[in-house]
Amino acid sequence: MEKVAVVTGSAKGLGKSIALTLADRGYTLVIHYRKSRSEAQEVLGKIKKRSPRSILVNADLSWESEVKKMFAQIFAKLKRVDLLVNNVGGFLYKKFSQMTTSEFRGLIESNVYSTLFCSRAVLPVMRKQKSGQIINIGVVGAERLNLLEKSAPYFYAKHGVYMLTKMVAHEEAKYGIHVNMISPASLDTAIFKSSDFPMGRSVRYDDVVKALLFLISADAYYINGANIEVAGGFILGVK
Repeated sequence: MEKVAVVTGSAKGLGKSIALTLADRGYTLVIHYRKSRSEAQEVLGKIKKRSPRSILVNADLSWESEVKKMFAQIFAKLKRVDLLVNNVGGFLYKKFSQMTTSEFRGLIESNVYSTLFCSRAVLPVMRKQKSGQIINIGVVGAERLNLLEKSAPYFYAKHGVYMLTKMVAHEEAKYGIHVNMISPASLDTAIFKSSDFPMGRSVRYDDVVKALLFLISADAYYINGANIEVAGGFILGVK
């Protein structure tokens, strides 16, 4: 049976790495982008060699109307979704006192709203299927509120994603739906250097991808509502 995976923000970075790996594992992919059309088309071109029914979709996921249109298009073409990876989530490294209302709102909407809207859109179909996986991408320390000088609103948003993960997993488990979260250490080497990490390097895309492959495997059947940190022992605020 064909399995369909939707990876938001899959034109580049971590989302791209996840999408390419899932295509190798036999999934039909939905490649999503907002602005990076040329990069998304390049990813789709690579994936179609392995997964010819894969498609490209465009939407601003902070708007529920656009999310609904996007998933209507997905279901019209592919009929089902077996895996949703909520990878979209803006980051801003800036003092709270210097942050505009628009920037603050953008952090909340791109992280929390996108996860909420995409999950809402896919859950009715997953309930009918009596199966489905949702993986939310968080950040190290997401299970608690972190008051960091230049990124407190970002962690506030990711904590919201953590709460959503827990509640949706609890409510949807009876339908055979699994909802989990992967929280990597920072991928931004401009903020941290290798010596900041206990294992001598920052997290890599493949570290996160391996955790995702485990969570969607049969071996992880009874793991639901979990937050797995892929951080190599890194703890925010501890040196």
